[in-house]
Amino acid sequence: MGIEVLTADAQGSENLQRWAAMGLPVPPSWRVGREVVQDNSPESLAQQLRALPRMFSEDRYWVLQQGPMNPDSRRESLLNLDSDESLAAALRSIFQREQGPDHVVIQALPRQQAAGVLFTRHPLRQDLPHMVVEGVLDGSNDRQRLIFDEDGRLVHASHGDNALGDQVGEPLLRGLHEQLKQNFKRPQAGEWVFDGQQLWLLQTLPVGSLPMPREAWTRRAGSGLFIQGETPLWYTLQGRWLKTAFWEPLVGQHGWESLAKVEPYRRQHSHLYTNCAFFRELQGQHAGVSRFLPPAWQQLEAEPGPVSPGRLADRVAVYRHQLTLARVSRDLKRWQQPAATQEGLWRGFMQLDGMGERLSGVEGEVGYLALPDLSQHYTAPFPLSWLVSGAEKDAIDALVAGRSDALAETGLRPGADPVHAPLSENPAQAGNLHTLYAITSGEPSVTCAEPSKEDARWLALARQARGLRFAIGNRLRSLLRAMGAVAVNQGRLQHPDDIYFLYFDELWQLWMGQQLPASASREVIGERKLRYLDDGLQGAPDWKMDQIGYGFGGGQRLSPLLRGVSLVPGRAEGPIRRVCSAWSLNRICPGDIVVVDQVEPAWLPWLVQAGGLVIAEKDPCNGAASLAVTYGIPAIWSANDVMHSVQDELPGHLDATHGRLDVSAEIAED
Repeated sequence: MGIEVLTADAQGSENLQRWAAMGLPVPPSWRVGREVVQDNSPESLAQQLRALPRMFSEDRYWVLQQGPMNPDSRRESLLNLDSDESLAAALRSIFQREQGPDHVVIQALPRQQAAGVLFTRHPLRQDLPHMVVEGVLDGSNDRQRLIFDEDGRLVHASHGDNALGDQVGEPLLRGLHEQLKQNFKRPQAGEWVFDGQQLWLLQTLPVGSLPMPREAWTRRAGSGLFIQGETPLWYTLQGRWLKTAFWEPLVGQHGWESLAKVEPYRRQHSHLYTNCAFFRELQGQHAGVSRFLPPAWQQLEAEPGPVSPGRLADRVAVYRHQLTLARVSRDLKRWQQPAATQEGLWRGFMQLDGMGERLSGVEGEVGYLALPDLSQHYTAPFPLSWLVSGAEKDAIDALVAGRSDALAETGLRPGADPVHAPLSENPAQAGNLHTLYAITSGEPSVTCAEPSKEDARWLALARQARGLRFAIGNRLRSLLRAMGAVAVNQGRLQHPDDIYFLYFDELWQLWMGQQLPASASREVIGERKLRYLDDGLQGAPDWKMDQIGYGFGGGQRLSPLLRGVSLVPGRAEGPIRRVCSAWSLNRICPGDIVVVDQVEPAWLPWLVQAGGLVIAEKDPCNGAASLAVTYGIPAIWSANDVMHSVQDELPGHLDATHGRLDVSAEIAED
């Protein structure tokens, strides 16, 4: 082997060849074998190197890399070899080693004006889809950092003047980022140099700080099914319903033997987390589920997917689900509160349990598969009327019209969990609701999307199923209050509401005449209540990977990335108010800048009084975005890290026209 020019070759033995075939901007490179170095004098070797094709200026800069360039190899790089003689000397020193390689790769290196590393995913945060660029300008040792969100907008610069971005050019950095994302399955760390005109890729490796997790759980899946904390009883009911009615039939249908005995859910931080192992199997068929996966599990490289089932099959599925919902609705209307006997109450409970299980078969397909798939094709929120029930829309309209008193007698509840009381049971809570705070004079940056007929059918199913889930919760609330009263009279519970904080098996033991198990002593129930309320106010991590929490509520306070996409232009000033559960709704005061992530549509009457809205996610199914566009509330969305980066009560200024949220007090890094 002599000195071999490495040409673009998709099947080449060197990664540089394959990268060139991908169209990545790699400089010219050559492979040098041991024999050509050992068989030539230093002068002869330098002469052969001098004869190689030149691409750059008269200054010769080289990078020398040992061994085959595979992603897992450990390589030594010698930078800035500024002459053919220095390169020849470096080659001889390499091959004189006892354990030296059979060959090395050398690469032309342009004179740099800037150099650094580009990470296609945040190298420290599993939850952030941000691109991170670190680099230095020529003649400086001052490392700078730039962070871009998934829409390509600069959201953080370590230096206020953004000298690195101005020197290199943000479009060039974003272009390299897109090339790396399109050509590699896993997040990459690409080493680059800038010669004043072009960005060159020297090498790229998988991001080492984003290891492949053994297990991963997310609370973000389900498109509105599990937004807030759930009591132990509601968690065990909903989790069991979805497991038996949706996940187990799906596993059997696809023959996923490895998942046959895998639990799809677990409760942590009072929230229901879904096992990402199921989404890993689904991503080849349903592109929308990829956002429920950790970066290391996502298929970043485009792969041929299955043929769409077609409109006829889609309509058949919708029709089948409509029949199921109609039957559940019929049975629910026929259901009557049983006599307050031990046997009668339990029979009534089992009847509602069966209805909930049948309903969950529909909710699973709609929330986990259909809505994530269709929502990725829309860039604007869906119309509000497609997301909320008629009663909820009437309540919102009443508030907008200044008739807050009309809500006192409604049966609206801020969550399907039976623990949440309707406004009719809590007039004080209804009295905390205020009318629409303000309407911006500007026009929305976007208008509500117009779903296709096919997508509208799935949205209608989601709305109908959600209404039935709340209706079942209403019946369960009435029934459980009666059961709790019986248990209190028998001296087995201290308070009727304690029944919500039993897991299903504990409730069964209690109701079958046994004493409360040790796992549900009065002290334990009291601790569960406190933990549930605290988790509801503080939030929970978006992800749990190998027991490590990432994202909102994960305890990783970083410098704020308080930028988003303008949804409704305008300005608002007021205290910051994070809302992550029904228990934080009553903290909202008229004019607050309300910060939300995922939103339960039942919360919207409370959000009407916001002076401005900051929405973490960019999802057409997010009811807060639809509310803002419909009624002109200044708002931004796609503010990815905002829930993680702000604190309640801090004075804030929302510039929704330019997509910025500024707080007056700096948040210290942990």
